[in-house]
Amino acid sequence: MRKALLFLVFVCLLQPCRAQDDAPEKPRYAGRPPTAAQRQADEAFVAQALKQYKTRAAASETYVDEGWSAFYQERYGQALQSYNRAWLLDSASANVFYGLSAYLTRRGTPAQAEHYLALAQQRDPQNRGALTYYVRLADLQEKLGDQAGVLASYQQVVRLDPDNASAYRMLGTAYGALQDSAKARQQLQKALALNPRDSVTHLSLGQLAYARQDYARAVAAYSQAIRLNARYLDAYAARGLAYEQQGQLAQAVADYNKCLEMADFLDKGQFYRMVGIAQIKLADPSACESLRQALKWGDAAVGEKELKRIIKEHCR
Repeated sequence: MRKALLFLVFVCLLQPCRAQDDAPEKPRYAGRPPTAAQRQADEAFVAQALKQYKTRAAASETYVDEGWSAFYQERYGQALQSYNRAWLLDSASANVFYGLSAYLTRRGTPAQAEHYLALAQQRDPQNRGALTYYVRLADLQEKLGDQAGVLASYQQVVRLDPDNASAYRMLGTAYGALQDSAKARQQLQKALALNPRDSVTHLSLGQLAYARQDYARAVAAYSQAIRLNARYLDAYAARGLAYEQQGQLAQAVADYNKCLEMADFLDKGQFYRMVGIAQIKLADPSACESLRQALKWGDAAVGEKELKRIIKEHCR
């Protein structure tokens, strides 16, 4: 009997409990009553989870997290398996039902998704789980390039939490991606009003200014981001580009060199190339060595062929 129980635990950890017909492909195992063998497998699974995570709630949350992780990787069957296990551990958890709602939305069953969303909300009177749900959903939508979805999700976040500076920043980013710069700027300003020390928001405002060719304002925004975060590589790179557009080439080279100090080895090539191009404009004889370093490190942004062409044209 002990060997049988251990086998059941092992099987339950490797595949969905109650694996019969299409039940694992349905939320809450399709609502089917378990057989005696399935009940025994469920009990073994719960016992193993409690041994590992101490409480049902903690174990359930772990499986919810695993479900979202699989969901982000578009492994939908694995995501549902994790949500079902979380439900088995804690059927009162709102986060389980939020996860199942997201799954059903992605699988194209909106009526069922709304039903599970309503069940989640019934279990979440303080909307704590809802905030996490909409942020997670927005992360997935951003990964899939669904900026309208990101916008809708973060609108729900600010409805639930009007003082959430990060949410306003993400709304600004989404509006920017949708080419609505006026609304993007409005949302980013709201984010700064709530958190003026957010370097990422300053960077985003700089990107909006750069896009409309207001390079002086872009430089000012990037500089503020750097004052708040002296190791902000993206801000140095962006400011270097803005300086270069203004013809302030020495300042651009200084920022690109700062990027070289901080960049990991995969990115060094592109910064050596940016330094080299700016040095060419400055008639600096160091340009060719910078470009050769770019070739040595590799620059995926332009490729080896283009780098060789630039070197051939400028380095006799």
